[in-house]
Amino acid sequence: MVSGQRAADRTATDGVIARALLLVLGFTCRHWLWLANAFLIVFATLPILAPIIAALGADQLSTLIFQVYSITCHQMPDRSYFIFGHQMAYCERNTAIYGAMAACGIAYSWLRRRNLGSLPVGWYVVLILPMAIDGFSQLFGLRESTWLLRGLTGSLFGAATIWLAFPRLQESFDEIYREL
Repeated sequence: MVSGQRAADRTATDGVIARALLLVLGFTCRHWLWLANAFLIVFATLPILAPIIAALGADQLSTLIFQVYSITCHQMPDRSYFIFGHQMAYCERNTAIYGAMAACGIAYSWLRRRNLGSLPVGWYVVLILPMAIDGFSQLFGLRESTWLLRGLTGSLFGAATIWLAFPRLQESFDEIYREL
């Protein structure tokens, strides 16, 4: 009897967990775009806030942001913007990449009902090629890029990435939601 009760309790618990997971999955499928855009906006904004926070005297918080973003960026001062005399927590190219991703994510939320379709992979390669050429030619010492070129190529990369990924994600989440 005891083992039968344990099995019944486990089955009931498994049912509750399964229903909770289905609710979370359904919520994610319906609201993935809002979640992704919120993440992109925060991710793109924190490095810009770091120098402002430092200028206001909250050096520990600014340093923490700077350290977290060191995972994603080289943070070279000569390739970074400064605000109020303090360096941003990522470089000019990353500013453009993540800013474009956030802006294009928001634009996608307004335009997605028009079914513009996803960027074909071949076009994606063409659109990210300028950044690859700019970055690698600079990396290998063939030339020094400018803030404008890093910004333009980074923006192109960020916009192309959203155009490639978000329509595909929308299709996938719609399909999962239909199957729920």
